[in-house]
Amino acid sequence: MADLTRRGLLAVGALTLLAGCGKDQPRQQAADGRPHGEVTVWLHGSQDTGGQFQELVHRYIAEFQVDVKLLYLPVGQLDAKLLTAFSGGAPPDVFKIGHWSFPAHAKKKRLAPVDTKALPLQNYEPGTTTPLTYQDVPYGVPIDFNPCMLYYRKDRFEEAGLDPDKPPVTWEEVAEYSAKLTSKDRRRVGLQWLYGDPQWALMMLTALIQGKGGELVAAGGAKASLATEQGRGALTYMAGIGNPTLSNPLGALGLFYSGEAAMVVSGAFLGPALEKLGKDTLTFGKQYGVAPMPTWAGGPPVVPAYTWGWGVAKDSPNQFTAWHLVNYLQGAPSVTANLDNGIIIPTKGWRDAGPRGKSEIMKIVADSIPHVDFGPIIPGTLELAKAAASAVDSVAHGKASPAQAAATFDSTVRLVL
Repeated sequence: MADLTRRGLLAVGALTLLAGCGKDQPRQQAADGRPHGEVTVWLHGSQDTGGQFQELVHRYIAEFQVDVKLLYLPVGQLDAKLLTAFSGGAPPDVFKIGHWSFPAHAKKKRLAPVDTKALPLQNYEPGTTTPLTYQDVPYGVPIDFNPCMLYYRKDRFEEAGLDPDKPPVTWEEVAEYSAKLTSKDRRRVGLQWLYGDPQWALMMLTALIQGKGGELVAAGGAKASLATEQGRGALTYMAGIGNPTLSNPLGALGLFYSGEAAMVVSGAFLGPALEKLGKDTLTFGKQYGVAPMPTWAGGPPVVPAYTWGWGVAKDSPNQFTAWHLVNYLQGAPSVTANLDNGIIIPTKGWRDAGPRGKSEIMKIVADSIPHVDFGPIIPGTLELAKAAASAVDSVAHGKASPAQAAATFDSTVRLVL
């Protein structure tokens, strides 16, 4: 998918194999509390972040005499290749995947619980490891932690007669502003959704429904439904804003950059991404700004969020060393280097790791953490997200009414939950 999700951006600049994995050599579990042997690591990569990550790995190798083998995979292939590796009984020791993938792997007993002797969880901000926890067992630690926020074009606001220093605070205002920002031919819109992206469809629906006092997934994950007043209302609301026929090679990011979209919902990484596209064309505080996620008028704050996470395979014969490596990769130098790229490793004190930590974007992130919602943390999350995207898109394209799309969603997810 090409959009303003980090996965969309990485798909364009993904790296290929850095070091071949080959057949694993015999590895021994650490018995003396020190790392040993060999560790294989699978992750998605980009030209922007690959260099500093490799440098950190090389320092680890030199300091601890551990052989670390890296495999960079295109982001769109990582989940499928990891599933194949698990099925074949030869998974990597360490891997970086989305939080939505953890529950299914944990249920299948493919993941090793976090080894707190090698990686102290108390180093992380409260609540930030929750999306990587299944049935009260922590299976991963977060990297690229992203509570969402609203990005808006100040110049487009001015053109429409809106105050560029007063972004919408409520979803009602988002709809009102979008109407004023949308041209007659709908080639220029107010808020543009990330159409076709399962995880983002699920995130937005969850926020809109919970903000109205409803629930998309019942407690425990036994049942999910859009055939409720809040569910049908969320589909109706999303269909009334944006234009699913607009396209750009960079998806919603490109539409926002070009000015065709005056507002988008995204994570902290978007600021640095926009700088790389062209700081002279789109400058923070001048042509665009950021604001906290809107809420329904009188409703509670619900901030949709996602994170990637480091996990370790249960079948790894070198689990201690694997977690020790992850802990090293999450240390202060990495927090600082990643923060400059808008990638948040939410260890305590992360905002003090570099100048970008004091930015308005990162202040919104920090203020949002108590209100983040990662959606349902259940084994069927991927199937649920696909059904959510199908419902949103079918209504947006006029192929189904909200009631019809909700009924189809309910019948689909009933088979997977």
